[in-house]
Amino acid sequence: MAGITLALASASSTAWAGAWVQEQGQSLWIAKVLHSESDAYFDDSHDRRDFPDRGRSRQDQLNLYVEYGLTENLTFVGNFFGSRFKYTNDRSRTEAGVDDTATGLNDQEIGLRYRLDPGSEGPWVGAVQGLVVVPGYDRPARTSSEPALGLGGGGVELRYSVGRGYALGSRSGYVDMGAAVRLRGGGAADELRADISTGVGLSQRWMLIGELNQIQSLGNGKDDGANADTVGRFVANNYSLTKLQLSAIANLSQSTQLQVGWQQPVLGRNTGTGGGPFLGFWWRY
Repeated sequence: MAGITLALASASSTAWAGAWVQEQGQSLWIAKVLHSESDAYFDDSHDRRDFPDRGRSRQDQLNLYVEYGLTENLTFVGNFFGSRFKYTNDRSRTEAGVDDTATGLNDQEIGLRYRLDPGSEGPWVGAVQGLVVVPGYDRPARTSSEPALGLGGGGVELRYSVGRGYALGSRSGYVDMGAAVRLRGGGAADELRADISTGVGLSQRWMLIGELNQIQSLGNGKDDGANADTVGRFVANNYSLTKLQLSAIANLSQSTQLQVGWQQPVLGRNTGTGGGPFLGFWWRY
């Protein structure tokens, strides 16, 4: 089961409004709790398949996201994850000694975002961002049934995002679009990533946000197939995931907000299908 959960961990990052930087001395903190579970996976042909033996996967994740304005054009970014993965099936319930649960830190991300607008005039803003990916776990042995908390090995990511505000009748909104390449160490493949998000103010208190996240491996990993998972013959070298997210944010005060939403994978290859709810608390100061 390690392979399927492994790809879930690699796709856990959420896209934020990456085209904007924080004002100098200002910060944004977002604490989120996410839950997902599934009884199926996307196989190597992009088809949805049930886990054998009535298998079921579950993930509970805590995510802390931080931005801090170092200067008027430069922002520090941190994205920290901890998860509990569990996989059960009829066989694991009857066989003693099966370790199908893993709890710990996932890939941790720290970096810098620099304002780099696409033009000197106009409504569009932009920013370039560099991240360092540091694994917070030891990858289980290939023969272990323990779910993996990540793909293993460190990495770096370079991203460019553009965004702008817009009016929808009497309502205000924004759109943010970003593309990135993530180079990974260890045996995992490098990745291309793309994200689109848009938000529309429903009232003075409420905003509705929709997101589309895409991850595509480049197939250049060092895994030759010996690490194929017993479920769906998953190989970490070839995978993809398309995920949709819908949420609503309520203003609690001038500096705090509450977010409630749902995320759901809709397409994929050699990845899990688990979606579920999440709850977030935003704090600006």
